[in-house]
Amino acid sequence: MLDYRNFATDLVAALRKQGADACDVYISSSTGFKTTVRLGAIEKLQQSTSKGLGLRVFKNGATALTFTTDFQDKTIGDLVKETLEIVKVSNADEFNCLAPKDALGEYDGTLMLFDERISEVTPERKIEMVRELEDAGRAFDKRITNSNGASWSNLAAQVTLANSDGFVGQYQTTSASMSVYLVAEENGVKQRDGWYSFNRFFEKLDSPVSIGETAARRTVARLGGRKVRSQAVPVVLDPEVAGDFVGMIFSAAAGFNVYRRASYLIGKLGEEIVAPAITIIDDATIEDGPASRPFDAEGVRSAPLTVIENGVLKTYACDAYSAKRLNSLVTGNSGRGYAAGPGVVASNLYLKNGTTDPKDIVRSVRNGLYLTEMFGSGVNSVTGDFSQGASGFWIENGEITYPVQEITIAGNVLKVLENVVAIGNDLTFKRGSTASPTLLVSEMTVGGE
Repeated sequence: MLDYRNFATDLVAALRKQGADACDVYISSSTGFKTTVRLGAIEKLQQSTSKGLGLRVFKNGATALTFTTDFQDKTIGDLVKETLEIVKVSNADEFNCLAPKDALGEYDGTLMLFDERISEVTPERKIEMVRELEDAGRAFDKRITNSNGASWSNLAAQVTLANSDGFVGQYQTTSASMSVYLVAEENGVKQRDGWYSFNRFFEKLDSPVSIGETAARRTVARLGGRKVRSQAVPVVLDPEVAGDFVGMIFSAAAGFNVYRRASYLIGKLGEEIVAPAITIIDDATIEDGPASRPFDAEGVRSAPLTVIENGVLKTYACDAYSAKRLNSLVTGNSGRGYAAGPGVVASNLYLKNGTTDPKDIVRSVRNGLYLTEMFGSGVNSVTGDFSQGASGFWIENGEITYPVQEITIAGNVLKVLENVVAIGNDLTFKRGSTASPTLLVSEMTVGGE
């Protein structure tokens, strides 16, 4: 990928020379490859290359944003003029601003974000691996009767940012993933499930056979699902579901939800809002984290952010605009694409590991639910209340016994995390950039028959 730092810096200078009070230039470029195989046959084969450039201009308290995918001199020149014309007729907002100068910079520790090896793997080998993982899944159990497809996807991306306060930075990242979704059937009832592996580094992906067999094991385990009666019981949150609750908390702590009065965390800074054992951190400086980066989309230097510490809400997550609205500080949580303005996003967001073996957590439950999936409408952002369809497995006398289906889970996000009584030691980012270990909630309402 080309080095766009001088290009971005020159554009900033041009915007300032032609009248911008302040401005920034955001450039993203990427190359990618995707393939999907179903029942051994290739269904999709896609090679992609993209790039785009966004201009953001501030003048007299107003701001304007324009973008293009055409980097020719005339197009860029016209875009600069157009942006400066648009900002003249835009409404002023006293909170429009770049990030504070003293927060600008790059994390100077080690970050491992790019893997040359991924580009060296041939398309033929990628297709071969996808076939291997689908074959492994289909051969795992005779009750696996169909496949919804197996996929490979990889992306190499570059971000370049320059602004009129002197910041200029650029970094590259890679990512790759493999997945498969299978169908199992028993007594005329079909169930679907799957598995995947995701990483920045090719050598850290799980093997195709491991992914296929895990997908098959999960799919077959769903067969024989039963209904249960409505009741309030202890619930073990699988890491994937527990991660959903961590994401819900971050969303409520996002500055734009707070200043819009659409958050159940308004007015709770400094208060104990969940169980004292819970600490939630957003950290873009994890060495090989799936969402690590040296700076955010406004040039704010990356640093760990403790959102909740020992159950106490410590801060809201803010980009420059929401920080100014809330009279707070930027937290390095700005995210954007070239075609949109900044907003608040998480990086590597996680609930801190506990000390309990997840198997011991299950053994501690006499009668309860092991919750593996929630689906349907989300949480009420103002109250934190939720009611969603769910599935999982019933626990009896410390053992996972049978799959349960056609149930609902209802409650309140803060109440659920307030009732956490055990935290597992199985935190991993293999499933994505928002993560949690296994959690045991003392009681939740399970809706059934």
